[in-house]
Amino acid sequence: MTEYTSLFSKIATWLIGFLVLIGVLTLFLVIPVNSEGLERTYDEFKGDALTIQVLLSLITICCIAALLAISRLLNRIRFGGLHSTEAQRWVNALALSSFALVGSFVILLAWLSSQNAVGPLAAIGLFTSMSIPATVGFITLALKSVLLEATANQQELEGVI
Repeated sequence: MTEYTSLFSKIATWLIGFLVLIGVLTLFLVIPVNSEGLERTYDEFKGDALTIQVLLSLITICCIAALLAISRLLNRIRFGGLHSTEAQRWVNALALSSFALVGSFVILLAWLSSQNAVGPLAAIGLFTSMSIPATVGFITLALKSVLLEATANQQELEGVI
């Protein structure tokens, strides 16, 4: 591992920590205020503040989970141990949180549709928002197979030595 790999991993981990902090603040400060504001402002959302809060919180929690999984994998790169079963669990967690995020957007879109509150731009935004974590999830699964192969190769080489 080069010195740049360690440096870039550290910077990425710090940035992930910052993003997780923003996510937690959003979860406890921004979402409750906005869900109540949406309920007061729009007739379609009367009595739905809790539903809005749950749906937006679910999206935020999935994002935080994905970021934490990435952070753990970065630490595995920095300190070694990427070729281990624990690293594979974090890869699985990243894929799962990515697909859970897609599911969260699908649920939000379905709920908004049932409220007749999905305009064309909102639908386009939600479909775009679904495609990003779906892409990350499938890339993660593709890279997982490479990681499994590299782990098997490393174990085979260790057996030979």
